[in-house]
Amino acid sequence: MKYFVFSIDDGTVYDKTTIELFNKYGIKGTFNLNSGLQDFVWYLGDIPIRRLTLYDNKHLYDGHEIASHTLTHPYLDQCPREDILREVNDDIANLEAIFNREIKGFATPFHTAGDREVDIIRYGTKVTNIRLSDLDESFKRPVNQYHIKCTSFRVQRALELIDKFINDDEAELFVFVGHSYDFYVDNTFDKLEELLKIINEHKDTIKVLTMSEMVDTLFK
Repeated sequence: MKYFVFSIDDGTVYDKTTIELFNKYGIKGTFNLNSGLQDFVWYLGDIPIRRLTLYDNKHLYDGHEIASHTLTHPYLDQCPREDILREVNDDIANLEAIFNREIKGFATPFHTAGDREVDIIRYGTKVTNIRLSDLDESFKRPVNQYHIKCTSFRVQRALELIDKFINDDEAELFVFVGHSYDFYVDNTFDKLEELLKIINEHKDTIKVLTMSEMVDTLFK
């Protein structure tokens, strides 16, 4: 069996469309949220990107995993140890209070987590898995559950790689990482649906798991 994980960052209003598509095909995702940036707006060029107010969207993520993405999305390599721990632990506490569920996973913001940052989070918080922002297109399982790398960052690249993933007998894991606003800005929600259809057509050999489910499966 091959495993596919969707890891979606930031909790923007466009998660609503992403989750609608996931639910249409019976596919689960892991959504990495920043509880300290609710209803925050920033601009990608001239396009406003708004984060969700999580308190008003408690049930949007039903059936999907929620993971921590830090409280305020800082550059972790510029943070002292105590700030990193506060960013992760406070975010976990907030998310557990909002959604009334256990938070197990963590996804690093930006490309700013090296060995120092991973070790601080691994040994100073309750997380059981860490998804990095490093790229690895080998389809191999991670070296451990605290160094999970990304197979692709854009849905167009995922579509380029999916046939190889399906036909490579040694391929084991595909981790798609992105933001729902990417699909909106790039006008690629149709490409996401194309990818979901392909995965669904191969459900006998590809199993879509949340990040924590994948970790439990590969590292139990």
